[in-house]
Amino acid sequence: MKINTKQIAVMQVLPHLNSGGLVSGAVEVAKELVNSNFKSLIVSSGGYKEYEILNNESILEKLPVHSKNIFTIFNNTKKLIDLAIKYNIHLIHARSRAPAWSAYFAAKELNLPFVTTFHGTYGTENYFKKKYNSIMLKGQAIIAISKFIKQHIQGEYGITKNIHVIPRGVNTNIFSPKKVSSARLINAAKKISIDGNDQIIILPGRLTSWKGHKLALKAISRLKVKTYKLVFIGDLQGRVKYKNELINLATTLNIANKVIFINHTRDLPSYLMLSDLVLSCSTKPEAFGRTVLEAQAMGKPVIAFNHGGSVELINDNENGTLCKVADINDLAVNIEKVLRWSIYKRKVLSKKSISNVNKKYLTKFMCKKTLNLYIKLIKNFREKNINN
Repeated sequence: MKINTKQIAVMQVLPHLNSGGLVSGAVEVAKELVNSNFKSLIVSSGGYKEYEILNNESILEKLPVHSKNIFTIFNNTKKLIDLAIKYNIHLIHARSRAPAWSAYFAAKELNLPFVTTFHGTYGTENYFKKKYNSIMLKGQAIIAISKFIKQHIQGEYGITKNIHVIPRGVNTNIFSPKKVSSARLINAAKKISIDGNDQIIILPGRLTSWKGHKLALKAISRLKVKTYKLVFIGDLQGRVKYKNELINLATTLNIANKVIFINHTRDLPSYLMLSDLVLSCSTKPEAFGRTVLEAQAMGKPVIAFNHGGSVELINDNENGTLCKVADINDLAVNIEKVLRWSIYKRKVLSKKSISNVNKKYLTKFMCKKTLNLYIKLIKNFREKNINN
């Protein structure tokens, strides 16, 4: 059975439209849907990336789908059913647990294919957590954003069927050394007050303790190299207390003058372009490691802890460095080593990193695989309904 994509409408449901890989993936798929003549509907509680949805000619509807309140979830279900009927939706894709509960019941009521994406490992420490997470296993297809996440699903939940590994991608129209203008570089350099000999170490990621900011501070305090600056780039998300803890720790370690905080920027490529080294110090395994990939796309050296999705993205000492998890001494040794690399070694790594991204991890690959999965599921549902 052939499907006319102009007649296909897909609803993606996610908690918000602010920062994070979950949001980036939804925005990218929404754009590809429109470019491929599908109708694209995003349902979320809103956020600063709303303009991207609207600019891409997707439809945006706001509901409090971020809420875990059972009554709100029930009300959201009814509203999602109404929206699905209004826009003649053919498939519902949920990207987080709270929205997934409403989306699942809406899809079930309307007899529509239901897809989920595991963007993280989620907490599995008790029965109730696992029960809450279990909604992500109820799709006709479960998308795992890395092999690591697939293994997690199989190990924690005993699920082996309907799991599709679709790695996240990077948009090289944005993350490419060729795309960053001199004006943008100058603007970013001013914001972090670069001196002539400064080596720039960047740790991208929202300000939350498991991203390992304290480990990075303790590691750089041990460096023999002193001409560096450590730049934390990421959303504060209301964690003023945590930021103050980092400032106090930097002061205690006598490196306060070496540390800079940049709130979430829409021009991360410029800061990556200025960097000599990018860190991923997450104490919990990253589900995928998008910031690692973005740094590699910019041809920059990356140091990450040896767990989670980072292991799939880094060939040790070829396109990055893996070090022992949460080991401050090993982290310091590797930072020191990379900062002392020659220009030639940096060029070799840059070439390998960019080449690997272009072969395996482009946004267009992720989007194509996702849309192919949508089409397959919709086709199967149509055939099933015809046969019944």
